[in-house]
Amino acid sequence: MKWICVTALLVLTGVGPLDQVKQRLEITAPVEDAYVSGSVAIEARLVPLALERQIARMLFFADGTTICTVTAAPFRCTWNAGSTVRSHQLRVVAELKDGLRMVGTLRTRGVDHNEKTGVTAVQVTATVKNGGRFVPGLNASDFSVFDSGVAQDVTGFAAEQTDVMLALALDTSGSMSEALPNVKVQAKAFLQGLPDTWPTTVMSFDSNVFVVSAPGATAPERERGIDGLKAWGGTALYTAIVKALAQVDTGIGRKAVVVFTDGEDRSSTIDRRELRSAIEAGDAAIYFVAAGAALRSTELSAVMEELADASGGRVLRGRDDQDLERAFTEVREEIKHQYLVTFVPKQMGKPGSYRPLTVKVNCGGCKVRARAGYTVARPK
Repeated sequence: MKWICVTALLVLTGVGPLDQVKQRLEITAPVEDAYVSGSVAIEARLVPLALERQIARMLFFADGTTICTVTAAPFRCTWNAGSTVRSHQLRVVAELKDGLRMVGTLRTRGVDHNEKTGVTAVQVTATVKNGGRFVPGLNASDFSVFDSGVAQDVTGFAAEQTDVMLALALDTSGSMSEALPNVKVQAKAFLQGLPDTWPTTVMSFDSNVFVVSAPGATAPERERGIDGLKAWGGTALYTAIVKALAQVDTGIGRKAVVVFTDGEDRSSTIDRRELRSAIEAGDAAIYFVAAGAALRSTELSAVMEELADASGGRVLRGRDDQDLERAFTEVREEIKHQYLVTFVPKQMGKPGSYRPLTVKVNCGGCKVRARAGYTVARPK
């Protein structure tokens, strides 16, 4: 038996020399010697592609552990490589219906002693639309990311199917007395439309901030918590957003915070500048659903637009019950259809400095929305 050098290390069992040359398994993503961290899409294919009709199953391994078993195309596995940039060995095994096996392996790159320490991955959530419709099926190669104007190598990629860590924060201040019953209905409908696998935190805020239900709570438990909410007190909007960010900043992957409010901040212990800094230091997309006084306040509208733009999120407005239902539905569907692009900066900025980002997509007529930039993490 011979070993053949191809895009990925290849082993064929039970086929002749000629077939060894013609037939192979390729790991097409990530590429050999790439930096990977966070949510990573591992993709493989057989050459020639017609051979894929003979696949019984394809097994994906990372560092010796089975992470996925896929029985039909596309042969893709999403894996959490963690926040540390280190070397990993990836292995893919295609088991054919006739009992033959094809194997591909590659090794990703770690940060060695000759490289700058403190290398961390930057995650960018991207929403892609064409003519108002979400664009599915894009790959890592379709995205270009520029950090302070410098093109970066995409080292991690996750498509729409991956889970999202989400926090829903509901305004229950005194001004919500009349609107709260319908907000409860819409909040429960919003949650019912989320995949069961998404870690979701439900919060409420008046003069203080409360966790109504933690990730892992059952649907009935979440609904009972929402049903028990009462309108009272002031509006600690900024504090609620910071605490919601903390709820989702517990792992690697897609993250989103959805905030419903009907008024300006009156009770927070932090100011707008501190809030923006917290958003830039994290990687969650912030969505505001505004109603009541929040629709009439020019100042609050400007603040919400600023914060949403900085994070790659949006501001939606619910002028009546029907409009509120539409807004919650739009937010949920957008979060479901986002991509996550990860890169390791080619040049690390000074800790605490702000780095502007530009994301482009190779898709005719498409528009992409992503976070405006990030703050370089300080050493811990």
